[in-house]
Order: sequence, then structure tokens, then C-alpha cells
Amino acid sequence: MWRKSGFLLAAFLVQLVFSEPLPTFRIENLELFLQRHQIPTPDVKYTEAFQNFLVKYLREYKSEEEIVKRFTIFSRNMDLVERYNKEDAGKVTYELNDFSDLSDEEWKQFLMKPRPQKSESPKSNFKFPLKNEIPESVDWRNRNGQSHVTGIKYQGPCGSCWAFATAAAIESAVSISGGGLTSLSSQQLLDCTPVSDKCGGGEPVEALSYAQFHGVTNAISYPYYFWSTKCRENVPTVAKIRTWAEAESEEEMAEMVAVGGPMIVCANFATNKNRFYHSGIAEDPDCGTEPTHALIVIGYGPDYWILKNTYSKVWGEKGYMRVKRGVNWCGINTEKPLLPIL
Repeated sequence: MWRKSGFLLAAFLVQLVFSEPLPTFRIENLELFLQRHQIPTPDVKYTEAFQNFLVKYLREYKSEEEIVKRFTIFSRNMDLVERYNKEDAGKVTYELNDFSDLSDEEWKQFLMKPRPQKSESPKSNFKFPLKNEIPESVDWRNRNGQSHVTGIKYQGPCGSCWAFATAAAIESAVSISGGGLTSLSSQQLLDCTPVSDKCGGGEPVEALSYAQFHGVTNAISYPYYFWSTKCRENVPTVAKIRTWAEAESEEEMAEMVAVGGPMIVCANFATNKNRFYHSGIAEDPDCGTEPTHALIVIGYGPDYWILKNTYSKVWGEKGYMRVKRGVNWCGINTEKPLLPIL
């Protein structure tokens, strides 16, 4: 009897759950909301693209005013993407993405704030042995049939790229040395690096210094929370570096990447072309050189660098980006690229 009752109860619960309509994320009265706020009736391409965006990225807004605000920002960004695709046709493509309903100021939350020049930073006297013969192309995602690069991460609205980039470079160094490929804790570096502004930005060299003296645990033991928390010290050390090497030029960086592995770089990412990048070899001579974002270089081709970003797989080339090599793209070599040494 209990089996039959249990079956009937389960059937009732299933019916109850599925009788509730699942959220569609589409806004039924979007045009009406816009009219009430004196927004001229937009072209259907904007409303349809916005509705599709809501569904794809599971967006819900708390008020009618917020809906109108986000639609207005989205429409402007859509115009930008269309313009960029015309300007760079055949070279680079751009697309609407997770950042499409954010204003320029909101978008900058994903970046590091401009940093004042500091008189003192951790130093390394390590000199990487150069003058090596290197291949025309390198990709550490597939080096002799083996990957030494962990999966794409998502930093969220926290300027923690410097912590992610440092963790990613050390992950690859450990794997290349034969220690296995595992994700390290960017949250630990975010919380525990003493000289940083946490989600406001930090220096990868400071995070490397922390990893040199304290080590880094894995991401399972110390997961990421999208904001800074109190530093936890009672965690197992999984990786520790001996020092780091610096590249003085893009030529040196190519040699060090080919021989030593992925390197940390900082670049000016505060442009909408970088925000909406989708594919191709980016080359934006107007982006400036003020470092606002940290990434790692995981390889190169004859005329481009391959960058690993922390904006999830739906951004760029499944989370990666190719940029013009040899032109100091967006200041990629303005701050010396860094290679962890175990």
C-alpha cells in the first residue's frame, strides 16, 4: 500500500511543480512600458534582440523603470556592435554578450581601477635564459597532445582579474613541471595578498610575491565568491613558486612563453571593442596603454598573441582572444609580462 501511496504522492508533486509556469524571462508588455516612459516606438530589431538577450542570460529586472533603463543601454550598445562590425569587417567580429545591458561605468566594475605609480614593488633578480630557437606558433592548450591550461573562469563584477591571472599562470607552471593540472584559488590571492585594493584591482607581482612566501591552495579548498572575504590561513598549500621572470619586450615574451609557459600580462581593456569582442585578431590603436585588466598569454601565432580571459566561455573565442603581436596592443608590454618560476 505504501508503494502505491508513495507513487501517487510523487505524481502529485510532479504535477504541482510543473503546473507552475517556468520563467520565460521575456517581457510581455515591453512596448507598453517604453511608451509610458516617452520612449519612441523602437525598431522591432531592438525589442527582439533585447528579448532574446533576456532569455539567453536569464535577466530579470525589479521595476518598470529598470526595464526601460536597461533597454535603452542595450539599444545603444547594439548600435555600437553593428558599427564596429562594419568598421572592422573581414578582420574582427563583435557581438552582444553578457555585458550588453551595462553602461560604460558599470562595465568598468569588471576592470581594475587606474593605479597610482608606486615607488616600491616586489622585485625578482631571476634572469630567464634567452636566445632559444622557438617555433612559429605555440599553444599551451595543446602542447604535444597535452593541455597545460585550466578551463575558462568567470570573475563577475569584481576587479579580481589580477588574482585570476596569477593563479592561472601558476597552474600552468605546475602542470608543465609534471605536477598535474588543477585550478588554484584566485579567492585566496584576492583575500590574502596584503598590498591590493581587492575587487578594486591589484598588482599581479604582489600576488606572485604572496605565492612565493605563502603558497596557494586549490579552488576546491578555497572557492571563489565574486567579492573579497577575510583571508583564510588554515588551508593546505598546493603550489608554491620560487620566484618569477620578467620580459623586457614582446620578443622576449615570445621566447619565454614558448620555453617556460603562459605569462601574466596587463592591458587597457576599457574599450567597448574589447568588451564586445567575438573573434579575429584584435588591433585597436586607440585603446591606450593604461593597464586596467590582467590576463595570461597562453600562446602565439605568427602575428598574434592568444589570451585567456576570465569573462566565461560565452565571451570572445570561447573565453579566449587573439590580439595583434609586435605592436604593444593596448599596452600589453607596458607593464613587464611575468612568468612564475617553480
